[in-house]
Amino acid sequence: MIKHILALLVLVITAGTFWNLVSTDKEIDALGKVDEIFRKSDLLVEMGKKSASSGTMSGTSGPLTMIDSSSALVEDEKDKKAEVDDKLKALREKAGNVGAFEVSILYKSKCASCHGVNGEGGIGSKITGLTYDSVSQSLKDFKDGTKKNYVMYGLLQNLNDEELETLSKEIAEFAQKAKAQ
Repeated sequence: MIKHILALLVLVITAGTFWNLVSTDKEIDALGKVDEIFRKSDLLVEMGKKSASSGTMSGTSGPLTMIDSSSALVEDEKDKKAEVDDKLKALREKAGNVGAFEVSILYKSKCASCHGVNGEGGIGSKITGLTYDSVSQSLKDFKDGTKKNYVMYGLLQNLNDEELETLSKEIAEFAQKAKAQ
């Protein structure tokens, strides 16, 4: 009798472990998709660039060693990077707004990079033409986790109900704004 109980206990533990592995595998797949979205949207920081505080890496033969950089060189590099970043930001802003109607800063910061400046889609789905009720419900569902999308959850997590309401109203007006253009 004890052998049967132990066997049943081992079976339950094994099944639980298997279920946990399957769940973890699904989470890993989902995170991989999020990673792919970020790569496609050019949001990832380039890997392998030296940081200003670490110096440069060398070592074509033998172990890698750190070489100290002069502070003037590091400052010059920071200034050049900041200048290039500013130019890229201005160019992206200009390119992203060609033919666009006016949208709020909240929409630009939370939605436009995936759904487009006019809501016509891109990485994310097309949202132009959706009703206020459907947008409002979807945003609430993404925020509370009823609808599973890690990017949307992360973007909406810190928004309050008033901001969700503002986004819902704005997105629901996109079709009218597009016709007026």
